[in-house]
Amino acid sequence: MDVQLHRLDLLQCGALQPGTLEVLPVGKKKQQKIAVGDDSGVLQVFYLKKGEALLRRRRPGLSRAGAVQYEWKSPALGREISSVVMQMAKDKIFVGCGQSIHGFTRKGKEFVKIKTNLTETIHHLFVEENMIWTGGEYILNIYDNCKDYGFVMTKDRINDLTCAPVYPGEILSTIVACQERAVEADKCLRVFQGEKVFHEFAVEGSATALGFHGLSPVDNPAHHVGDPVQMIYGTEQGVVGLCSLDAKSMRRTGGVSDRQNRPGVGSGASSRRPRVCCLHTADVVKSGALDLLVGRDDGTLELWNLGDAAAFASQRLEQAPTPLWETCLQESIQSLSSGHITGALEATEATEAGVHGGDYMEVILATYSGKVLAFTPSGAARDPTGTQMAKQEEREEAGASVMSRMVKGTKSSDLEQAEMKQERSRRFQALEQEAETDKARKDYQNLSSEQIAMQTTTKVSHRFGLTSEEACYILTLESQAAIELIALRADVEVDLLDHSGTSAILSRSRGDPQNPLLAYYRMQEEGSRFQIRMRTVEGLSGTLSAFVVPETQPKTAHLITVSIKPLALHEKIPEVSPEVPMNELRLSGPFSVTDMHSWLMLCVNELPSRPTDDEMVIAYRSTFVGTQLYGRYSKGSAIFRSDSITTISVLKDIISKEATAKKIQVQMHVDVNEETFGRFLELVHPKLNYQHALTQQVRMVEPLREVQLQEGAPDRPRQSGEVEGVRSIVTEEDFTKEEARRETKFLHPELQSVLDQAHEIQQQFELQPQKLAFLMHNMVISAYRHKWRLRGYQSVDHRIKDGHVEGRWTHDNWAVCVCVPRRSVHSPTLVRPQTPPYEPPDPSMGFGPRVASGWPCVCLMFFNWCIE
Repeated sequence: MDVQLHRLDLLQCGALQPGTLEVLPVGKKKQQKIAVGDDSGVLQVFYLKKGEALLRRRRPGLSRAGAVQYEWKSPALGREISSVVMQMAKDKIFVGCGQSIHGFTRKGKEFVKIKTNLTETIHHLFVEENMIWTGGEYILNIYDNCKDYGFVMTKDRINDLTCAPVYPGEILSTIVACQERAVEADKCLRVFQGEKVFHEFAVEGSATALGFHGLSPVDNPAHHVGDPVQMIYGTEQGVVGLCSLDAKSMRRTGGVSDRQNRPGVGSGASSRRPRVCCLHTADVVKSGALDLLVGRDDGTLELWNLGDAAAFASQRLEQAPTPLWETCLQESIQSLSSGHITGALEATEATEAGVHGGDYMEVILATYSGKVLAFTPSGAARDPTGTQMAKQEEREEAGASVMSRMVKGTKSSDLEQAEMKQERSRRFQALEQEAETDKARKDYQNLSSEQIAMQTTTKVSHRFGLTSEEACYILTLESQAAIELIALRADVEVDLLDHSGTSAILSRSRGDPQNPLLAYYRMQEEGSRFQIRMRTVEGLSGTLSAFVVPETQPKTAHLITVSIKPLALHEKIPEVSPEVPMNELRLSGPFSVTDMHSWLMLCVNELPSRPTDDEMVIAYRSTFVGTQLYGRYSKGSAIFRSDSITTISVLKDIISKEATAKKIQVQMHVDVNEETFGRFLELVHPKLNYQHALTQQVRMVEPLREVQLQEGAPDRPRQSGEVEGVRSIVTEEDFTKEEARRETKFLHPELQSVLDQAHEIQQQFELQPQKLAFLMHNMVISAYRHKWRLRGYQSVDHRIKDGHVEGRWTHDNWAVCVCVPRRSVHSPTLVRPQTPPYEPPDPSMGFGPRVASGWPCVCLMFFNWCIE
């Protein structure tokens, strides 16, 4: 099915937070209105007035916002608006603002204001009759007639919240999407009846968005308590799932994978989809079945077909969704809904479809910077200047005028003149206000030349999250205005990997011990969203500061600070493998479970702000190496196990430091398992082996390209000036890639693969010194240090000189043989030392064999070094 949705810009307001847009129910007229609340604390209700498109046709340069008519605006509520919802089955609007709840009638009258005793900002809101559900960062509160009814403290951060009649009872059941990661059996969707948990449903990742398949069960008169509730959810990893919920169970019935093919591209072009921000279902393409709308963190809006309209709802959910259409807005989508807003439809389309103008369901959304947009299937919206829509509205008005004259006769000319005069007056006031705004803007810009300190005029937010597949962090920076410059500074080593979102030039400066990372990105094109991939060094803690300079006047820099924890590359998992050999750290002393929990929060991420049980159990896995961490702690005792000696040493150091600061005496005992070192090197070996193979592949790229050019050069007559018997070199542009592949088909498949991926291989090779330094110095040598520190040697730095480890082996154990040149890092590999009896290495060879390139090798023994 060929589906095209056309964009209409409705309104530009202040920066918006998630869930702050609501389409009001249909009133007396078919056309619906929109309520939106921004960070200025103002709630505004507006609609698109018919007839204004005529003005846009006569003046094509006029913004579409000129067609917006405000129904009413609330006074400033004092804080940014964080949630806007409609009271179920009624026409009342409720707003979450800080720790307060405000209620407005459809006409704009504030009829209730609730000042709660919450300490968290109200990010999520649900209202049904006299019951109100609020969701903060970790606490779910329930109010009955503005009085406390109950509360629940969840184990992890609340990302979304909604309610439905699942269990029989006085109140609705609450469905909560939590931040906890789901690797296998972790729970991320929880269903509460009051304060009691009834369901915990495992999903594919951290749940970030919730919605219903169709109408909300509260608004659906055909739905009864006990009937299955069809829900949709989105995750941090980009997966969209559909599930069926009832009083007995929850089960998954379908979904969209994170790598499902995109519309219009081949199967090989699919890539992982970004985080899901909001979900909605509506019959957009007029097929009789509900379509799925997905809004993502990178600004992608997707339309999916969920199945045949003739089938039952449960059967539709079982079918695999198919992509219909998508577009990218280059900024995160905060809210998503649908309705009849513009009423745009060409007469020819209306005749063919047999519907009246406005019968198309339009997609309404709000973006981070405050844009309120509509996407309509109507062809009348194809023209960006609004000419076609204006013609259609003019035809509709003309037809309505003819019908009116036939029924009521001709209107009096005095009334028409009065209406025209009123319209001219309104437009004159709008132009006058625009002129005043331009004058104020110029005065405001002149102040920047005087270098006066002023409050920022734009909003900048960030997200710092771990990507387990790439074993790196992604720092996402988003600004209300276009970004001009981003400067980075960190007091710990950070490996910058890649950036995306906007074309930018990276420049790095030489740092110092206090500031190892000094870099900045200068944007080459306009964009308000930027992503930086980086990898931290485990064992080191500090802060990363990002200075964001938007393209605004006067120039202001926004400071973003994120903490880097010692075990930052660890992600939460359900449980550790029992077969893995472990080192163990045991602690005892007069500490509470809260003390130990606060100490662990300094080491790892994804822990709740406070302990939820008297005995806490944690399980983590290193996304980069694959080592595991298990912990169980309660009042007065704690046990931690890991197959990484570095992890145990880091925990011991931080807990010891924090306990000393609080003057708590803690007894510590460490059991070192010799088998863990072999496992650690086995996990590191593939990464070192990849770097070694990369070096070999780079050496073959240029010879293979020469073969390709020679074999792919077509026969042609000798040109004037050429020497007979000598053929000019043919460049790669002289023949296509397919032709070159045919000419080099005699090559071995591995060599052909190197030739096809030559560009990627050379790019990876440029980063090899940086990656080898990370692998060897930050991981292997660090593990060497920590092993002997736990055995009582406080310092072994005298054995480590310029990346070399001095010593000798005494048993048949694994050794890492890393080729280390005198001035740069070379390729690594993993070897076994020779079998007994051992021959001492020749000192002239640098404690190891000599490779073909002449660089000395250094063997790092980890198991039974004999320190003399």
